[in-house]
Amino acid sequence: MCANLTYYFSVTMGSKTFRATSFRTAKLYQSQPAWMDVKTISRISVRAVKPFFNTRYRLASWTRRSKTFNRIVRRVMFEGDDMVVIPKDTVVRRTINTDISVDEPGDSTVLPSDVVKSLICRTDDIFIMNFCLCRRSNECENYDVGHGCVFLGKGVHKIPEEYGHLATKEEAVSYIDECGDLGLVHIIGRNKLDSLWLQTGDKKDLMTICNCCPCCCLWNMTRNISDEIGSKFKRMEGVTVSLDQDRCIGCGSCSEICFCKAARIEEGRFSIDQDICRGCGRCVEECPSEAITITYDDSAIDGIVERIGSLVNLS
Repeated sequence: MCANLTYYFSVTMGSKTFRATSFRTAKLYQSQPAWMDVKTISRISVRAVKPFFNTRYRLASWTRRSKTFNRIVRRVMFEGDDMVVIPKDTVVRRTINTDISVDEPGDSTVLPSDVVKSLICRTDDIFIMNFCLCRRSNECENYDVGHGCVFLGKGVHKIPEEYGHLATKEEAVSYIDECGDLGLVHIIGRNKLDSLWLQTGDKKDLMTICNCCPCCCLWNMTRNISDEIGSKFKRMEGVTVSLDQDRCIGCGSCSEICFCKAARIEEGRFSIDQDICRGCGRCVEECPSEAITITYDDSAIDGIVERIGSLVNLS
């Protein structure tokens, strides 16, 4: 497969209290006591996430209300982030059929997930998690908690062994397909929060591949968080989401599944906020009248792989 491809915080609502809490937390990550190694901090982080996970929407909304709060959250948790949502392969198969040449024999239709697989094929440092922190924290009953993130880069060697295992390229590529078959959406890029709770060191040492469900994903808070932070969570370049009003029956299935709340039904008519929509394609799957389509520009694939690949040291 590889040869054929060219390509999380405690806080109180008062801004003064938050400032102190945030900087103490940041300091803990930077200069922990001698008895507390990085893996111990990571284990503490996992236990600490659950009590605060379900307050993430309320906390995110405060980034819109307070410039100071927004600045601190951005700096401590999201500085340098760049996460890209990959449309679901099953949706692309339904809406387009695009061929693209690759370097070696065995040319085939290039799917959005090939962006993820291309980046996996660039490194031997791969770690597959045996749980999803978001689904575990949210006690998810709809999707398998045992299918978690994939991490790439030399930072993976600092992840506690009980969180999963080091994997080969072939295993990781197969795992991505498996997650896709389970209905999970891939989100890939650099995510500072993962570097913090996993204590993997420099942000350029870890690339995150999230396998997200619509009910538990941390980035669901995009609907509430400031535009400045939300802009770090992007639609894949070249992706277009369009609708056919004549086909729409106003059932509301699209608005129910949209984790960004970009899809709306108003007076029986569908509309989509293109500035908010991240192009995951879940609404396309849910629409019973096939009123929504999602397409992408295959010529953008090389550029997407190179741009995301430049965020982290994968060699």
